[in-house]
Amino acid sequence: MILTITIIGIIFGSKAVLKYMYPIKYESVVERTSKECGVEKELIYAIIKCESGFDENAKSHAGACGLMQITPETFDWVGKYHAKNEDLKGADIHTPETNVKIGTLFISTLIKKYKNEVLALCAYNAGMNAVNRWLKENAEFKKSADTEHIPYPETKEYVRRVQRAKKMYKKLYFN
Repeated sequence: MILTITIIGIIFGSKAVLKYMYPIKYESVVERTSKECGVEKELIYAIIKCESGFDENAKSHAGACGLMQITPETFDWVGKYHAKNEDLKGADIHTPETNVKIGTLFISTLIKKYKNEVLALCAYNAGMNAVNRWLKENAEFKKSADTEHIPYPETKEYVRRVQRAKKMYKKLYFN
């Protein structure tokens, strides 16, 4: 795999390698959902890349599935929270369209709730209960809400990966 990427880089230049590493897939779904939910498309692509690597059949040990790794509990919660959204009635969590819609509605709700993308990404990864507890117990985290003060190493790394991917998507495709 590394040899293939190296050869592609030599032939096509480094931007081609970066685009290979940061692909744009499911573009019509992401574009539409981004506009409907008011979430930057770069963020949606970054979450999909970090959560599933664009594998619509991805499944985690925790029961999360699809492009944005949505759990059945999150699916139900978002469905109830956005009950007026007719697209969600009888929808299948496994289809890319529904999975991206639910994931984007979820991150949109988290961004509105926490008024901070880092906190929203923490909640997307570790859950709202964990983030609420961190905010209550950790004055530094509450004051700065930056990656340095995230208590869970896995969540800290997740947020950093998503932020890096978002920057790459912005630089490669949306600049």
